[in-house]
Amino acid sequence: MANLIDEFQQGMVSRRKLLELLTGAAGSVALAQAQSGNPTKAPTGIVEPPKFSPANIGGGGRIERDFYREWLKSGKVPTLEGYSLYDAATQELQPWPEIGGRGLYMNFPGNVHMDCVIQEIPAGKALNPRRHFYEQIVYVLGGRGYTTVGSGNKPNKVSWGEGSMFTVPVNSLHRHFNSDPAHPARLLLITTFPFMIQVFGSMGLISDSNFTFNDRYDGAPGYFTSTERVRKRWDKTNYVKDVRSAEVVLWEERGDGNASMYFDMGGNTVLEPHVSEFEVGSYKLGHRHPYEAIIVTLNGKGYSLAEKDKLKDVEAVKIDWKAGSIVSPPFFWYHQHFNTGATKARYLAITEGDFPLRLGIPLKVEQIEAGEEDPQIKMHFDREVRRG
Repeated sequence: MANLIDEFQQGMVSRRKLLELLTGAAGSVALAQAQSGNPTKAPTGIVEPPKFSPANIGGGGRIERDFYREWLKSGKVPTLEGYSLYDAATQELQPWPEIGGRGLYMNFPGNVHMDCVIQEIPAGKALNPRRHFYEQIVYVLGGRGYTTVGSGNKPNKVSWGEGSMFTVPVNSLHRHFNSDPAHPARLLLITTFPFMIQVFGSMGLISDSNFTFNDRYDGAPGYFTSTERVRKRWDKTNYVKDVRSAEVVLWEERGDGNASMYFDMGGNTVLEPHVSEFEVGSYKLGHRHPYEAIIVTLNGKGYSLAEKDKLKDVEAVKIDWKAGSIVSPPFFWYHQHFNTGATKARYLAITEGDFPLRLGIPLKVEQIEAGEEDPQIKMHFDREVRRG
């Protein structure tokens, strides 16, 4: 598995080929690990021979480095691989001395810009104060507490509970506190760490830099309380009390009864969260996009289908989900979400927005309209709904 991903990072294996192989035997193992809650550990103390760029890249022969893969292999962070996690709220976590609590790092194969982290704060305690040279969106999986942001005598304080979402401004000193003396609190962090370590190759820059992004965070007292509707389905805000019940606006381009809301948070230039909701007995139209996405189910139950070049019911990968599930569809695969429960289904999706376009990657979302859909997909969905 590691060699395959290394070859992918060197350009010797395409993203599509990698994910095609992962959905075979290797992918089944990775997915089983994720859903069974058995984290994988990166090997330590192994010195590998240098890898050289292939001949089709600049004539070949240049020593290639992959700072992200090196970090995964050499670090002591508890890690889990796969592209879905069925229950993040109850997933077994491991001691993580660096953060001062327990946690789990999720490496989604094919994602090279975004990652996903679960952190647990002991009852009545706090995690270690930290600052990171990358973007973060925080979703509260369980518990209640608060986070301080900024240095000095009067840091900003944002109080949170289950369902809350907020951003930690880039490189701002922050600390997460658990207000419950009897129960742990659990946070889900989506970050741009993989992209930043690949660009700069320096953990010192990411963890030890004191640079201040004053345009993103200036310490204003209303930083976590101000919300402004800037477009029809866009709110500019740094905190949402409960995204499970936050307002959504009708958006039927993705299917009848669909509604959504996007959030511009913390001046982030990569991470773009949005909430999407669809009715009982309905499902999203199949689509694919040339940007990474990490999806957290907020309520309801159902399943998703994913397939590389098309979306045929008998050939697609089926991923079941419920409240608290995490799914990261393979890059540029078609995928489709189905609500089989008795209530509206809602999920929080964190994507890269138009970031790939700024990297020179054509940003074209492709959708399978209702008349072009495989008829077996609707028949399968009807069976699932009747089954309950």
